[in-house]
Parts: sequence; structure tokens; C-alpha cells
Amino acid sequence: MREREEALRLWLDMWLRREDFGLEDLFAPDAVYTESWGPVYRGREAIAHWFREWLTRGRVLAWDIHRFFHAGDQTAVTWFFRYQMGGEEPVGFEGVSVAEWTEDGQIARLTEYCCEPAQYDPYAGGPVPVFPGGDRPLYQQFAGGVK
Repeated sequence: MREREEALRLWLDMWLRREDFGLEDLFAPDAVYTESWGPVYRGREAIAHWFREWLTRGRVLAWDIHRFFHAGDQTAVTWFFRYQMGGEEPVGFEGVSVAEWTEDGQIARLTEYCCEPAQYDPYAGGPVPVFPGGDRPLYQQFAGGVK
């Protein structure tokens, strides 16, 4: 378990330090990486390209680990992530990454999940819920058409 935690710490540290410390050792050749907001990178080469290209546009300001959870060939890690793209305001959110491991100890699949940073109580104003993310199609679907 310790080796898996160290591998995930290294991955996050690579983003913070803006340097590849062994991506080829971390990810299996056919690894799949899914970002929390939709993009999917298939294969270690695609993951490496995304890593290098993203760093030309943005900067990871924090990627703080809270906890690790292990079950079989999977490890989940909860974290706080803060980044800045170009001259935009920094953005941060809580999230979870779930890694699936090969028998050789490489990451076969890594999937991120995020928690919306703008949290609210939809019933704060009364018994009818108000969902302020109404301009976002996924929110509309979750809210069942309620705005």
C-alpha cells in the first residue's frame, strides 16, 4: 500500500513542481486517465502529452492530500486542488482520484471526481429548492428542471 501511496504522491508532486519525474514508470502503456470534468486520455503517451501541454497554459498551486483508501487493486485518494490558467483567477475544489493498478504496480486507470466548489443549501429560502447552476445542462438534468 505504501508503494501505491508514494506513486500517487509522486504524480501530484510532478504537477506542483512542473516536471516529469518518471511518468513512464508510473503509468502502464495502455493506461486510461479521466479528468473530473470529462476529458479522457488513452495511453501513456497521450497522458504525457497532456501533462506537458497543460503546463504551458496553467499552473497547479496546491494539490493537498487528505487520505488514502485501499481495496484490492484500487487506491482512492481524497485531496484539495487549486490551479490557475493564464492570467485568470485561481480556482480550487475538493476531489477524489481512484487508481486501478496493474500487477506490476503501474497505474492502469486513474479517474478523478470533483466536488463543486460553489456549495449551497437549495432549501435555504423555503420548501422549494433553488439550484443556482441552472445555466449548466448537467445541473438542469440533476435538478429535474427545477431552477
